[in-house]
Amino acid sequence: MELIERDDDLSVLVAHAARARAGEGSMVLVTGEAGAGKSSLLEEFASGDHGLRVVWGACDPLGTPRPLGPLFDVAAALGEPTRAALTSAEHAYQIFDAVAADLAREATLLIIDDAHWADQGTTDLLRHLLRRIRRISALVVVGARSGESADVVRLLSGDIARTAGSASIAVRPLSARGVAQLVGELPLDPQVLHRVTAGNAFFVTQMIEHQGQTLPATVRDAVLARTVGLPAACWEVMNLLACAPGPLSDAVLGPLGVSTEALRRLDELHLIHRTGRGIAFRHDLCRLAVLEVIPPGAEPQLHRRLLAAYDGVGGTDPVIVAHHAAAAGDRERLRIATIDAARYCARSGAHRQSAEFYRMALDAGAVGGPDSDDAELLEALAAECYLIDRLDEAVDAGERALAARRAARDEEGMRSAHNALAVYHWYNADRTTADDHVRAAVGDGDDTSDSVHRGHAFAMSAFLAMQSSQVDDAREALRHADAIARACGSVELAARVSIISGVCDVLTERSSARDAVLDLLAHGPEHLDEIYSSGYSNLGALDVEQRRLPEAAELLGRAIEMTLERDLPVCRVWQVGSRGRLALITGDWPAAVADSSTVLDGPGAPLARIWPSLVRGLVSVRSTGLPAPELDTAWELAARYGEPLRVLPAASALTEQQWLTGIPDPRVGAVAELLDRYGAAGTQWALGDLALWARRAGGTGEPAGVVAGPYRSWLDGDIAGAALEFGRIGAVYDAAVASVESGGDRAVAAGLTSLDGLGAFAVADKLRRDLRAGGATVVPARRRRSTLANAAGLTSRQQEVLGLLAEGLTNDELASRLFLSAKTVDHHVSAILTRLGVVNRRDAVRRGRELGVIDP
Repeated sequence: MELIERDDDLSVLVAHAARARAGEGSMVLVTGEAGAGKSSLLEEFASGDHGLRVVWGACDPLGTPRPLGPLFDVAAALGEPTRAALTSAEHAYQIFDAVAADLAREATLLIIDDAHWADQGTTDLLRHLLRRIRRISALVVVGARSGESADVVRLLSGDIARTAGSASIAVRPLSARGVAQLVGELPLDPQVLHRVTAGNAFFVTQMIEHQGQTLPATVRDAVLARTVGLPAACWEVMNLLACAPGPLSDAVLGPLGVSTEALRRLDELHLIHRTGRGIAFRHDLCRLAVLEVIPPGAEPQLHRRLLAAYDGVGGTDPVIVAHHAAAAGDRERLRIATIDAARYCARSGAHRQSAEFYRMALDAGAVGGPDSDDAELLEALAAECYLIDRLDEAVDAGERALAARRAARDEEGMRSAHNALAVYHWYNADRTTADDHVRAAVGDGDDTSDSVHRGHAFAMSAFLAMQSSQVDDAREALRHADAIARACGSVELAARVSIISGVCDVLTERSSARDAVLDLLAHGPEHLDEIYSSGYSNLGALDVEQRRLPEAAELLGRAIEMTLERDLPVCRVWQVGSRGRLALITGDWPAAVADSSTVLDGPGAPLARIWPSLVRGLVSVRSTGLPAPELDTAWELAARYGEPLRVLPAASALTEQQWLTGIPDPRVGAVAELLDRYGAAGTQWALGDLALWARRAGGTGEPAGVVAGPYRSWLDGDIAGAALEFGRIGAVYDAAVASVESGGDRAVAAGLTSLDGLGAFAVADKLRRDLRAGGATVVPARRRRSTLANAAGLTSRQQEVLGLLAEGLTNDELASRLFLSAKTVDHHVSAILTRLGVVNRRDAVRRGRELGVIDP
C-alpha cells in the first residue's frame, strides 16, 4: 500500500544519508505509537539508492531480551573481526569497538528496528556509537515505539538532543486527508475511518483491507476477519508464529512441519512476510491478535514443539531456549538455559538481563535447602545487581549465598561471601555492617589461612580504614594482603594492594604519590574493571577534597568517559557526584546542579548521593536563603558512614545554612565536638572549612588538627590573604565571601559582584545587611535582572521565554503569546536549556529563579 504523508520524514533521512556518504555520520531516532508506520517508513527509505551498505537488525518481544540480538541478526553482513568479537570477546566494550570500526570501514546504513525491546547491551552499544558517530561514515537509524518504558528510548532521546548533527523523528498519525487518499474509491467513509482509527496507519490499512461495508470494532477483529475459512495448517503456522518471539528461520520450518501451501495462503492475505531472519507476521499487532485466540492449554504444547525443533537444528540462542522452556513448563531445561543465558548476557554487557536470568534460574531450581550450585548462582546474581546499582537486591542475594555456604560448611566460600557483602553494604551506606563482614572475612587471631579470599579481606579492611582516614591501620592490613598476594601469585590482589597503598600516600600528601597512582592506573588492563575504576574514583575525590582543582577536572573527565565506555555505573555515579562538587567549588553552579541531578534522578548508590545532595542543597540555600531538605539527606548519609571526609563537609553545609537562614539547627551544636574529634590524615581542608563556618556562625572553637592554608589565614584574622589564596586555587565562592568580609571597598564590590554572578543572592543580601549593620555607608546594590540574564548567556528574547515557561505555558501557547512560530519557540527553549546547563523545562525555571533571572 502507498506510503502517505511521510515525505518530510523521508527527506530528513535522505539528508542524513548524504552526510554519512560524505564522511559525517549521525544517528536518527524514529519513534511513533504501535502501528504508526515506523517500519514502513524505514523499509521505504532503505529501499532507496543512497550509496550506503544497508544492514538491518531488529529486537524481539522477549520477556527478557536477547543480548545484542540485532547484531547477531546482521552478523553475516559484518566483517570477520566483528563476527569474531561477537562470539569470543571477553567484554562487551570489545564488541562495541569492533562494530564501530566495522562501520568506519565502509559507508553504512545501520537500522535497528523495534528498539523498545532492546536489551541493556544493545542500548549501551547505540550510546557507544552515538558518542563516536560524527567520526564514522555511517547513518544509524533506530526505530522504537513511543510511550514505551524502555531505557533505550529515554536515554537515546536525551543523548541525541545533546549530540550535534543527530536527530529524532516522531512519526505522526495520518490526517483525515491522508486517510481519504488511502481509501480512494472504496465504499468507506474516510471521516468515520479516521475517527475510529485516530489516523493510526496500521489500523487504517487493516480496516481498508477488510473491505467490508461495516468497520470491525477492533484491529484484532480486522486481522481475524481475513482468517475466516483458513485450513488447520494455516492456523497451525499462525499459532507457532504467535508463540515465537521473533521470525521463524527456514531451518526450523521443516522440523515444525510447516507446508509451503500454508505459507503461500498467509502471504496472500498479507498476514505474514519474509524477513532477512525468516518468516514473521507483517506486524506485531497481528501476532498479538492471533495470540489472543489460541485455544486454552495449547500454548505449552506449541512451545514444546518449537523447543524440539530448535534442538534438532542446534546452535540456538540460549535466550530463545529459555523463553520456550519457561512457557513449556520445562523447569530442568529452563534452569540450564537461563544459566547459559545469564553468562552470555553478562559477557555482552547486558547486566540487567543477566540478573533477570539468574533470578529465573534460581526460581527454576529444585525445591529444597540451599546447595553449592544455588550459592554460586546467588553470588553471580548479587554481583550483577551490584553492577546495575540495585544494592538492596545485591545484599539480599549475598546474604542468601552466605547462608548456603554456611550450610555447606564451605569456609573459603563463606570468606568470599563476607568480602562481597562488605562491598555491597559500604556502597549502600551501611558502614557498620560492612566492617562486621570484613572482620568475619579476615578471621580471628587463630586464622592463619593464606588464601586469596583472605588476602582480599585484608585489602577491603585497608580500604575501609583509608576511607576513615586511619592510614596506619590501612597500611597494617595492606602488609598482610601483600604477603598473601605474593604467596598466591594473585595479580588482581597485588594490583588492589598497590592502588589502595598509593591512595593512602595521596591522603597523607606524600610527595609524588599522586603521580605514582596515576602510573599504576595507566598500566591497568584494557578492560577497566572495578579495582582500577575505584582507584580513579578515590583519587578524583581526593583531588577535589584537597583542592587540586584543575587536576581533578582533568582526571574526572577522563575517568567518567572510561566508566561510560566500560559500563561501570556504580563507579560512574560516584565520579559524577565528585565532579558536581568540583563544579560547586569552582563556581560553575549550572554544571554542578546538572551533575547532581544526573545522580539524584537515577537509582544511584547511597554512597554516590552524598555530594549531589550536598551540592543541590547548598546551591538552593545560597540562592534562596531557605532551608534545603537535600542537606538533611547529605547529613544523614554522611552520619551513616561516619568517615571524616564525608561527615565534615556535611557538617559545614548545615553550619553555613544556619549562618545564612538564622534558623537554629541542633545538629550544629555538635560542631565543636567534630572539630576536636577529627584531625586525621587528609582532613586539613574539610576541617578548615568546618572551622571557618563555625566561626562565622558565632562559635569560638579551634580545630584540634592542622587546617589548610586559606582557612588558617582566615582563622588567624588575615581574611584578605585568605581571599587571595582561595582565588588562587579556584575556589570562587569561598574567595567571594572572604573578599566581602575583608572590608576593602574594591574587594567588597568584587565579592558581591561575584556572588551575584554565581546566583548566591541570599548570601550576597545577607552580607549587604551585615555591611550596613557594621556602619558601611556605600554598599553596592544587586545587579539588575537584565545584567544577570546577560551573565547567564541569555538574550532578552530568551529571558522573556524563560519567564513564560515559569507560568507553565506550552510551546504552542508561547508561540501564540509571542507571535512566533512553534519551531522558533522550540529553538529558543533548546537554547535556554543549553545555556543554563539543564535538561528539561522544570529545571530551567528552577535555575532561572536561582540566578535571579526570573522572580523566585
